[in-house]
Amino acid sequence: MRVLIVDDSPVSRMLLRAVLEGEGYEVDEASTGEEALQLLTTLTPDIVTMDVHMPGMDGYEATERILEQYALPVVILSASVDHQASATAMRALEAGALAVLEKPSGPNAVDFGERIAIILRTLRSMAQVKIVRRKRRSPDVAAVGAPPLVVQAVSGIPQLVAISASAGGPMAIKALLQHLQPQQQWSLVLVQHIAPGFLPSFRDWLASLTSMPVLVAERGQRLQPGTLYLAPDGHHLGFASDRCVNLDDSPPEDHVRPAANHLFRSVARYFGRQAIGIQLSGMGRDGAQGLAQLHQTGALTLVQEPATAVVDSMPRAAIDMQAASQVLPPEGIAELLNTIAVHMNVVNGSKGRE
Repeated sequence: MRVLIVDDSPVSRMLLRAVLEGEGYEVDEASTGEEALQLLTTLTPDIVTMDVHMPGMDGYEATERILEQYALPVVILSASVDHQASATAMRALEAGALAVLEKPSGPNAVDFGERIAIILRTLRSMAQVKIVRRKRRSPDVAAVGAPPLVVQAVSGIPQLVAISASAGGPMAIKALLQHLQPQQQWSLVLVQHIAPGFLPSFRDWLASLTSMPVLVAERGQRLQPGTLYLAPDGHHLGFASDRCVNLDDSPPEDHVRPAANHLFRSVARYFGRQAIGIQLSGMGRDGAQGLAQLHQTGALTLVQEPATAVVDSMPRAAIDMQAASQVLPPEGIAELLNTIAVHMNVVNGSKGRE
């Protein structure tokens, strides 16, 4: 595997090079985003590691340019999880970076071995992702307004929208949130695979995209309509019999915690047809089995169209398991939710006049 390290710190580059070459990888280096773009005119790495703060072009802009021009997998390595660094890292995820990780401070750090193991594992898996940049087509209006789907959802009187995403998910989530009408009638919960420590910045970034409150879910919490809840670091998010939040620190599923499968299974058990499930961009199969279980209850289940996903593994896994009521781009999913909300208002208005 060939890795391009983009980092303005010679010490960080030297450390990462030593680790990667020790694993048998070929390594190239760039000290700025501009230098990285110049190197990419003559070399083709399997993956790029990107620092956040660099002179001139920062990690967000460099990531955006690389993905536009070369469609290479990019993993963000941040020296800290402070607000400024994390905000830039979130923008890089928005641009299509596959993951954000915290860099080890040095060989003498207590957690050095653990952080290096995470970086190596992430690079090995993300280097296998084929990034294809396509011009996104407009949502299929006929599909969005499909009456059977609207009738199916409205008849269940949905109380919850459960969403899962992983690599490439922030880009899809942004498109979804920005096309949703304000004052959602249901609660929304999101499981997004993200490195520990970056959740507060991810929450703040989401809050900048929508007028609805964005909160990290707490054990025993009763969900409120029109609010987006995030699974906290290191816990599976599910529900109890009273539909209050239940947080679970049981072992990871498919190497992740929180896991989308755990969320969807719990939603299927306690909400059934009164829920809507959404599977967005991501690597692996997490969420497919749980979404299929939710689909079997009669709930409306929506899967991102693979051609619009930065990483299409999770959407394709759900489709392969016949877990999707409909396959749509994120904007189309939002428009379908908007249409369902309008029809629910009509039904509720009619009941109020009876």
